[in-house]
Amino acid sequence: MSLNKLLDKYIKTKSFWNWGPLLFTGFYLLPTIFNFSQLSTLNITVTLLFYVAFIVLYIFAVNKKLGNVTPLFSGMVLVCVSASFFTPGTSTLFGFTAYIAGFSFTKFAKWIAIGCVFLCVLLSAYLADVNNPEYFLAGSLILSIALFSFGAAARKEHIHKMREHESAQQLEQLAAIAERERIARDLHDILGHSLSSIALKSELASKLNHAERYAQANTEIDQVAELARQLLSDVRNAVSDLKQLNIHSQLNALNQRLLEHGFDVMFKADVDKLPASVEGVANLIIKEAVTNLMRHCVSKQCEIDVEQTSEQLNILITNPDACDKIAMGNGLNGIKERAEQLGGSAHIQIGQSFKLNVSLPLYPNHLKM
Repeated sequence: MSLNKLLDKYIKTKSFWNWGPLLFTGFYLLPTIFNFSQLSTLNITVTLLFYVAFIVLYIFAVNKKLGNVTPLFSGMVLVCVSASFFTPGTSTLFGFTAYIAGFSFTKFAKWIAIGCVFLCVLLSAYLADVNNPEYFLAGSLILSIALFSFGAAARKEHIHKMREHESAQQLEQLAAIAERERIARDLHDILGHSLSSIALKSELASKLNHAERYAQANTEIDQVAELARQLLSDVRNAVSDLKQLNIHSQLNALNQRLLEHGFDVMFKADVDKLPASVEGVANLIIKEAVTNLMRHCVSKQCEIDVEQTSEQLNILITNPDACDKIAMGNGLNGIKERAEQLGGSAHIQIGQSFKLNVSLPLYPNHLKM
């Protein structure tokens, strides 16, 4: 998004700051009000018409797409010079013109614009035969300098805020992309191995059937059916995880699953509120580890310890007896990848016992941007 579009969008969302300062243009009318009885009807009418014209031009200028404001700025300056022949109150309006010069123009153009304002103030003071020109000049120039500076500062502030807003949107987009990649990786981890096994066993069953080894073929078919049922269960669990990623609910659900499978669980969780990205990764890591325990460990003993400190989340999952069937496949490698993506670490011990020790920083560096 271009700078001009950023500013234009910001201006349109800040209506009070567009209209609020117009209250101070009322000072333009003070000389007319104080000298009302001494002024002609023509003078009063023309003064009011110039005021209305200036307000209209100013409204269009603050809402105009930046870069196309020159004609409006020129019209405002012309109104100020013309109105000076009827009232000295134009010293106020010159200040608002200077604000547009500071806010709407960039770099060298804004200095040309404010120079034009100063030149027109000088011309108005002497060509319009203003009473006490020194006061008119002092008031106009001081107000113009102040509002020009305010306009330039407001422009910088608006640019900064809009860039912050754009950065936040970009981070949201990156988070959405990361979430899609995570879902894709999870589906690959869940489906890839099981579907490959189903395909291989189906081919083997077909070959055994053609070889008239029906008993072995039926065994392979039964294993295919069991793999399909397990895969369906895994997919349902994955969908459930996507819908509900609260770590307390996840831990309770996994604890219940372990108990239903006859496990004796030592369960400890000391967790407060976690950042969403950390919570999601922690849930997936714990679920993958528990799934491996239920599938491959002979012993029904396990310990799950989840502890949150001020800096990180620590996950410890152990089974004290041999877990020879657990291998470093996609699931366990996925645990390491997810931990490392958050700047954490995962240490996995398999063989004579199973031990998973994971540390996840609560505020990863790439989330602080």
